[in-house]
Amino acid sequence: MRPPPAQYGMWVRERYIVAIGYQAGMTGETRRPDFRKVQVTGGNSFVVSLPKSWVIDVGLRAKDPVAVMVQPDSSLLIIPRRDIRTTSKSEATLEASQGLDKDFLLRHFISYYLAGYDTIRITLGKADSSLRGFIREGIRRKLVGVEIIEESSGGILTQCLSGYVDLPLKKALERMAIIASGMLSDSVGVLKGGTRGMAEEVIERDDEVDRFYHFLLRQLNIAVRDRSVIQEIGLTSTRDCLGYRLVVKSVERVADHAAGIAAQAANLQSVSEGAVKKVQEMTALSKKVFDGSIAALLRLDGKLAEDAIARSKEVVQMEGKISREVLAPRMSGAQVASKKLMLESIRRTAEYGSDIAEIAIDLTVAEPQSV
Repeated sequence: MRPPPAQYGMWVRERYIVAIGYQAGMTGETRRPDFRKVQVTGGNSFVVSLPKSWVIDVGLRAKDPVAVMVQPDSSLLIIPRRDIRTTSKSEATLEASQGLDKDFLLRHFISYYLAGYDTIRITLGKADSSLRGFIREGIRRKLVGVEIIEESSGGILTQCLSGYVDLPLKKALERMAIIASGMLSDSVGVLKGGTRGMAEEVIERDDEVDRFYHFLLRQLNIAVRDRSVIQEIGLTSTRDCLGYRLVVKSVERVADHAAGIAAQAANLQSVSEGAVKKVQEMTALSKKVFDGSIAALLRLDGKLAEDAIARSKEVVQMEGKISREVLAPRMSGAQVASKKLMLESIRRTAEYGSDIAEIAIDLTVAEPQSV
């Protein structure tokens, strides 16, 4: 169960320790390295024998090929060839029965997309003909790199493009964060003379953030399953995949809160100029926390991360002070609820930024090397 945002950073560190320990095969005993001598054969080739127990465990036989990949820390990664991504395409099929819930089908389509399938086929059968249009629109709004290559009354065939060569993971995350940050700024603008249409425009941008969210999860899932992809998407280890998985979710939640702020601001009327100014100041500080945490992550800058964490504490203090000042005694119950929800979303945005900053600090620490 995920803890409250305030304790989320420590939980992240604990999860890192568990994950790294599991990957290392820790069982309560310290695993000692198996030292082997480098030998020379034929005068030019250097050879190291493989542990027999490992060869048996992975099912290798004489003359089976293995991939040898140089890692950023100068170590070597040896992978059986069958575990390396091949040119064969994976395909999933979804069958839509009559009366099937549209959202149910779209959710399952997205789950296959996130799992890394190359093609996803939907057979409609006797299902409602409007289902095809709903799925097509859902793909457009929620996913990146999905092309409909065949479409008929009987079904839809889609192809999922990899995308990480043209749009590396860090660049995609940066774009996603820029959209979420812009939503946060514009959401408070609704409070100062904004219209319902302005609020709806902010809320609609949440779909664009969701598209990047699903795209990034797909890349991370593929990288965890196929270690040869990790460097291709711009990361260095499976630990990075865990950290970025948590970051991507935090950014997606920030966009959700920005949409919530816009919706609540549109419900408020006749807010005093002084109250608007205080809310804008709190939002500006929360935005600095979020922007600073993303910059710290992308640059792996510990100082920027610490600054973001310190500012997040200021936002929490501001929330309590502003709550007492902007809640007028004659406000209706609905208006009081809208203001409280809006201030809570601004504060939670800063807390998510603090979580991202703590992950950035974690990633600045090099993994321990085997001795």
